[in-house]
Amino acid sequence: MKDQITALIEALRLVEAEVEQFKRRRQSRGDTLEAIEAILNDPKVSGAIRTLEPVIEGPRLVPEQSEATTHVG
Repeated sequence: MKDQITALIEALRLVEAEVEQFKRRRQSRGDTLEAIEAILNDPKVSGAIRTLEPVIEGPRLVPEQSEATTHVG
């Protein structure tokens, strides 16, 4: 699992660098989106997403409350 997390962190770093290039007007929106798409389509990144997706719970609509706060006495 460590390799998958490392791949995702590196992909996030690369995406952040592409967005920064766009913000500084060093590349166009289209070029930025193409670069981000290429990062996400990298086999290591897409494989990491598929591997970790079942392990990570999605966000809940209503946060869980601890047992202490649910029993009002």
